[in-house]
Amino acid sequence: MTFDVVFLGTGAAVPVPSRGTTSQFLDIHGHTFLIDAGEGVQLALRNNKRRFQKLKGIFISHMHGDHVLGLPGLLSTMSLLGRQEAIDIWGPPELDAWLRHTWGSIQAHMSFEVKVHEWSPHEVQTLHEAGHYRLRSIPVKHRIPCCGLRVEEHSLPWKLSGQKAREARLPFHVRQALKRGEAIGFEGRALKPELWCTPPRKARSYVYSADTRPCESLRIAAQGATLLYHDATFNNADADRAKSTHHSTTTEAARLARQAEVETLMLGHVSLRYKDLDALREEALQEHPNVVLAKDGLLWRL
Repeated sequence: MTFDVVFLGTGAAVPVPSRGTTSQFLDIHGHTFLIDAGEGVQLALRNNKRRFQKLKGIFISHMHGDHVLGLPGLLSTMSLLGRQEAIDIWGPPELDAWLRHTWGSIQAHMSFEVKVHEWSPHEVQTLHEAGHYRLRSIPVKHRIPCCGLRVEEHSLPWKLSGQKAREARLPFHVRQALKRGEAIGFEGRALKPELWCTPPRKARSYVYSADTRPCESLRIAAQGATLLYHDATFNNADADRAKSTHHSTTTEAARLARQAEVETLMLGHVSLRYKDLDALREEALQEHPNVVLAKDGLLWRL
């Protein structure tokens, strides 16, 4: 089952040729989503050969321009290309009114329904759940209401031995129970899944911090994540500026990742003021052993 993230834009605030503003393309179990939609997201999707007409949903972390200005244009292009299927968008309370005002100003007529759902800035919410995965919002600490996102697998099926099941003539409902990891009675016997199935692999999870200061809600939500993409706008020397702008430093991101026992930390949203990106990674490595620098076009397979 797929679980891929393509980092379309990994810079902070201002787009430049080497680093665009924030957007990510998520492919989980064959369903695709967009995480934030900074300016230039359409070109980034095309350059990375990602089909946006089949997007199942879009998550917007907050109403700062470098995370949302590409959204109206993307939706308008979807309409121009004839999309008919409704799309779900999860975002802050102001998002729906802003989209409607924008479309009204340019007299846009959408060919499909846009369903805008507000996330809460005060509590973790399950935004979407299908099959064996779910998307959950994470309230974080920024200058304006902002949420991160946890994408996680759950209840993965056990792999049933087909030969043993056929030889025992197990009926369908018994097989299904065993694949869910449940013990079940059959012909006077208690069948245990571990005797009939291979246990499921470890569930994978991806956490996107959005723009934030280090905070307890994010640490809890990131616990044990396979990959954490964390705001690392500033280096340690600029820690005061990180506090005043409600962003994080490289070391703060790495410390939270260590506390949350994250497998891999990815540093993103790095300010354009820094030219030596390896130095930023070295700072983070003092706190966490597995650190990667985000870059535009990077495909990460969890």
